[in-house]
Amino acid sequence: KYFGGEGATTLFGMSATSMSFLVWIVVLMVYVYIASTLPVWKLLQPRDYINSHQLIVGLGLLYLGLLFTNPEITAPVTNASADTSWFPLLFITIACGAISGFHGLVSSGTSSKQLNNEKDARFVGYLGSVGEGALALVAIIAVVTFFPTAGEFTATYSGFAAASGAGLGVFIQGAGQLAAGLGIPPMVASTIVSVIVVSFAATTLDSSVRLMRYIIAELGTEYKIKPLTKTHVATTAAVVSSAMLTLIPQGPKGFGSGGYLLWPLFGTSNQLLAGISLLLVSIWLRNQGRNYLPTLIPMLFLMFMTLWAMIDQVLTEWAPWAEGSDWMLFSFGAIILVFTFWILLTAISALRKGNRDSVQRSA
Repeated sequence: KYFGGEGATTLFGMSATSMSFLVWIVVLMVYVYIASTLPVWKLLQPRDYINSHQLIVGLGLLYLGLLFTNPEITAPVTNASADTSWFPLLFITIACGAISGFHGLVSSGTSSKQLNNEKDARFVGYLGSVGEGALALVAIIAVVTFFPTAGEFTATYSGFAAASGAGLGVFIQGAGQLAAGLGIPPMVASTIVSVIVVSFAATTLDSSVRLMRYIIAELGTEYKIKPLTKTHVATTAAVVSSAMLTLIPQGPKGFGSGGYLLWPLFGTSNQLLAGISLLLVSIWLRNQGRNYLPTLIPMLFLMFMTLWAMIDQVLTEWAPWAEGSDWMLFSFGAIILVFTFWILLTAISALRKGNRDSVQRSA
C-alpha cells in the first residue's frame, strides 16, 4: 500500500502518486548510499557484470530482429521545418555513443579499479566504446523506422522541445518492433527493452553517487576540510544534495521531478567535461614527451562546439532578458562557463610550462 495504486497510504496531504514517488525516492537514496560505500567488488562489479550480459542479449535480439524484419526507414533525410539548427546542438546531444565526460569520470573512478592489469585498459575501453556505438546505432534505427510515415516523424521531432516530450517511449516501442521480428510479442519485446533501460539507469545511479563521493572527498583534501574526506560524510553530502534537488516542489513534471530543472544543462556540462578530460590527457602526453595531437585536435573541436552551445543557451535562451528566461539554468550555466574558462586558462599554462620544461631537458 506504500508503493502507489488503489488505496495507497497518503501523508501530509500528498496524493497517492506523490506518496508513491516519495517512498521510492527514499528507497533509492538508501540504496545508493549503501551501494556507493561498499567496496566495488561487493555490489557494483557483480551487478554490472549481470547488466553487461543483459545488454549483450538485448543487442543480439535487436540486431537479429533487424535482419528478419527489414524495416523501412520512414524518417526524412533532412527536417527543414525543425525550429532548431543541428549546429552546434548535435554535438551536445549525442553523448554516450560518441564521447562523454561522465564516462571519463567512470573510467577513472570505477573502471580503472577493476582492471587486473593496466594493459587491459585499452581492450576494455575500446570495446566498451564499441558497445556504446552499437547501442547508439540500433537506437537510431529503432527511432527512424518506428513511425509509419515521414509526417509523423517530423511532427514528433519538430524541435528539441518536442523531441524531449517523446522521451524514451519512441525508442522502447521502436526497439520492441525490431525484437518482434524474432516472433516475440511486441508488448513482451518492449517490456524486455524497458527492463534493460531501467537496469542501466540503476547502474548509473549508484555509480554517479560513488563518483560524487570521490569528488567531495578530493575537495576536502585539496582545501583541508577534514570531515569531507570521511567516506560516510562525503556520501551523506552527495545523497542529501541529490535528494534535495529531486524533491524541489517546482519540478516540471510534478512531485519528485526536481532533477528535470537542471536536465537541460546535462548535454553541455557533460561534453565540457569530456573536452576537459581530453585536455588533461593531452597535457599528460605532452609532459611524457609523446604525441598529444590525437587528443588535442578533437578536444579543440569539442570545446569549440560545446562552448558555442553553452554560450548560446546561457545568453539567449535562459538569460533574464530572454523571453523564456530561467534564472536557475542561467545561474548554473554561467557558473559552469566561468569554471570552464578558468580550467582552460590553467590548462594552457600547464601546456606552456610543459613546453618550457621540454626545452630545458633537451638543452
